[in-house]
Amino acid sequence: MKKDLQTKSSKLILGTAQLGSMYGIGNKSGKPTKQKAIEIIRYAFSKGIHTLDTAPGYGDSEILIGEFINEQKDKQEILPTIITKIPSVHLSSSISSESIDFIIEQSIRASLNKLNLKTIDVCLLHHPNDMVTYNGHVVIGLLRLKKEGVIKKIGVSVYTPEEVKMAISLGCFDVIQVPINILDHRLIHSGLLHELSKCKIDIYARSIYLQGLIFLDPNELPPYLQSAKEPLEKLRKLSDQTGLSLSELSMLFIREIPDIKKIVIGCETISQLKRNLEIITLPKLTDDIIKQMHLLFRDIPERVVNPTMWK
Repeated sequence: MKKDLQTKSSKLILGTAQLGSMYGIGNKSGKPTKQKAIEIIRYAFSKGIHTLDTAPGYGDSEILIGEFINEQKDKQEILPTIITKIPSVHLSSSISSESIDFIIEQSIRASLNKLNLKTIDVCLLHHPNDMVTYNGHVVIGLLRLKKEGVIKKIGVSVYTPEEVKMAISLGCFDVIQVPINILDHRLIHSGLLHELSKCKIDIYARSIYLQGLIFLDPNELPPYLQSAKEPLEKLRKLSDQTGLSLSELSMLFIREIPDIKKIVIGCETISQLKRNLEIITLPKLTDDIIKQMHLLFRDIPERVVNPTMWK
């Protein structure tokens, strides 16, 4: 049983945005203390979550992970797999490719220093526009660092199906981090998830709780999220009908998609983490429930499922 739990939990990635900064529309706990944040990382690792997702933009996240990595080194224990990101590159249009290389390498070296590592397992472009900015020199810079062994795998974090298509067309990424959840079926019905798998690009699902939106009371939404009221009401009705909680429906829906390799989950407390670990081991959803999900939430407007359009 313990081995089975470890196997299922290994599908999870601990997202650390909430540990290093105030993050998520449904975040009521706030940013945890440094001690509690490291305790969460320790607990996740002890339960088989051996991949951590971070970024320079996540406040103290890289530093917290670096302290945990030092602990592991001191105990001569295995180290976590680390995903970090390159912040968006904003320079003058006439900047040289050498300058772009320097900025990218500077960002990676800063992350390595905070993480107490010599190589990055996975490095993603944090902003998908950088796939094409500066005539592709940002991607070229990442490829160079991969060739030199500073980065093992490269990829991109995207928001839209169009950005997924762009990532596929470039033909150079090992990993893609995509938004997908019980309300956001854009990549499923477009066939893009399957296309990514055919291209042997590892798919990491993020935003499975839509930054906490699915937990909000439909009657207490801010004005800019009123379009989410109807789908959230339908979700609650489905929860009542099935006897499954909102988090159970949301996690299990994503877990059952065969093309998805890993699922990024964030938390502010150990109790939230424990709950996610419980859910990942639950039995499969019935075919009838999955069919209802596809019927109910097939065409939710992008202004609901894309957080960049909320305000």
